[in-house]
Amino acid sequence: MEELIMDNIIMTVGTSLVENYIANNPKKENITKEDILGYYEKENMNDLRDRRYGAEIMALENLTEKKIFSGKRIFLIIHETENGKLAGDVLEEFILKKNIAKIVEKRIIHNLNKRNHKEFKTIGLKGLTEEIRNIVNKIGNSLNVSVCTVGGYKAEIFLVGLMAQLLHLKSYFMFDEFNEVTEISPLPMKIDYDFYLENKEFFKLIERKEKVKESEIKDILVKSPYLKNFIEFDEEDGEVYAEFSAMGEFYMKRMTSTSNLPLSTSKHSPSDKEMPGSIPVTDELENIVNSLKCSPYVEKLKVVYYNPDRNIAFSKFSLAQNYHEQMIVSLEYKCEKGVAGIDLYTVGGTEKVMKSLVAYFNENFLD
Repeated sequence: MEELIMDNIIMTVGTSLVENYIANNPKKENITKEDILGYYEKENMNDLRDRRYGAEIMALENLTEKKIFSGKRIFLIIHETENGKLAGDVLEEFILKKNIAKIVEKRIIHNLNKRNHKEFKTIGLKGLTEEIRNIVNKIGNSLNVSVCTVGGYKAEIFLVGLMAQLLHLKSYFMFDEFNEVTEISPLPMKIDYDFYLENKEFFKLIERKEKVKESEIKDILVKSPYLKNFIEFDEEDGEVYAEFSAMGEFYMKRMTSTSNLPLSTSKHSPSDKEMPGSIPVTDELENIVNSLKCSPYVEKLKVVYYNPDRNIAFSKFSLAQNYHEQMIVSLEYKCEKGVAGIDLYTVGGTEKVMKSLVAYFNENFLD
């Protein structure tokens, strides 16, 4: 099977390009973009695998040579330091001048600076995950973008590589000793949505307050210690607070994103939405059914079962197994006694639209 050539590369940028220039020009001070680009011209560095260029240029040359990258667009992820921004400026001009890519978009990640550890982890890394998520959403097709983590801080490289797995992107890196990139394909893994719903109250508490006293969530963490993986602690004025870690914030936004809701809405009135064959609605179900009928994204609905002997831990909306045929979102509703099942025939759309609908229903119709 022929591999698809990707139009978009997200590349983390380090400072090796600047450091290599300094190593070969130790007496030069107040280095500018023109100094480094002029040095490349002066030394007649025609081979893009020349190690004086640095890892980023070498990797891009290899991605192009292997026909992995089409040469359309590169997103440069740059950390907010003088050398980081200088490296980004040099790379942008060099890439365009050498026709490595037609478009270069720079993204400066604020507070991604190793000199301030607290800001690095609480602001910088969160900004990094947000930027990667926004870029991938902008492109809209995970098969047409990959990440190349050859430069940047170790924590940055690790986090972007992890996000590539979660977003189902191919990623590429290059050992210092090698001249070729190594590919890491995404595993068939999914983020556990049920875990979010089961612990929704905890996630909403952290999101709402931004900083929560450790004492407020101590009992929750004892009961479910795995939740510690989504937060980090910080001491302030003798009090220990918890807030989302970079990956915790990414997880929360991923679970609640409704950025791809349908543009179309139902033309049926709420009173016309219940389908023939729907089982009689109990008093307990009446409120949720009437609320769902008022949703602009519900065309029709049907209460398909009520089992008084079944029990579930929490109510949840999810995609029906055959959702792509009739755009169905299913609700398993936890009653005081038993479980009810409701199928929502939605206005539908692509898989991304349907996933946004699931988040919309879970966030707006369940406590």
